[in-house]
Amino acid sequence: MIKFKLNKILLFLLSAFMMSSCEDVIDIKLNNIEPQIVIEATLYNQLQPATVIITKTTDFFDTLTLNTVSGAEVLISDNKGNTVSLAETDSAGVYQANYFGETGKTYTLTVKTEGEIYTAHAEMKPPIKIDSLAAKFRTNPLPFQEQGYGIMCYLNDSINYKEYAKLEIYKNQRRSHEIYLFEDTYTDGNQYEYKFYNETFQVGDTAVVLVLSCDKDVYEYLYTYAEITSDTFRDSGTPYNPTSNITNGALGYFGVFYLTGSMIIVK
Repeated sequence: MIKFKLNKILLFLLSAFMMSSCEDVIDIKLNNIEPQIVIEATLYNQLQPATVIITKTTDFFDTLTLNTVSGAEVLISDNKGNTVSLAETDSAGVYQANYFGETGKTYTLTVKTEGEIYTAHAEMKPPIKIDSLAAKFRTNPLPFQEQGYGIMCYLNDSINYKEYAKLEIYKNQRRSHEIYLFEDTYTDGNQYEYKFYNETFQVGDTAVVLVLSCDKDVYEYLYTYAEITSDTFRDSGTPYNPTSNITNGALGYFGVFYLTGSMIIVK
């Protein structure tokens, strides 16, 4: 009887020891990384001023710090020899100028900061024309769609000319955060019905659609960015940085866009 109890006690102690050994703390040391420059630059043909936002990346666990870059020299020039300087605004790291692009011109962005020079080139492409907008009631919505109306944008694609664009849709003046992109591989020279699958409208809502034509390099940046961040594009692939058109290892992009738009009220 004593031997049986002794065996039970030894078994209990052994089990306790094994459980405690499974609870050892594993100390993983995460190295700090050197901050990397991030440049987000946009130039339009109308409405919005030329804008360049310069920041730096932060450590993974530092989610509160916005590491802006002040005192940079920011220039945009065209292939005709014209150059404009963008002044820093009251918001640190934000540089702007009341400057607009023209179709057919190639623009160069130059950013000089902290002893480094970053450049990017982008061409302002001709507009992709919006034929019309339409609101269609969804009789059989997909599982993720709300009951209501979907907006269709009918685009007139140019024949024998490669076109790329980013589309933005606004519902009652509030822009969707979803990324919508267009390229005409399968629609060359034809009218194309573009559907905004993730947006639902009701009677009385106002829909505004903007089409931002761009060159191939800008489109590729937006596409790779969408693959990482967008519900529409996201897949299970390995994370990576979007394909930037800025030199010297900078993150971000220089986007030159020809902007057109149209509006519809759902009835």
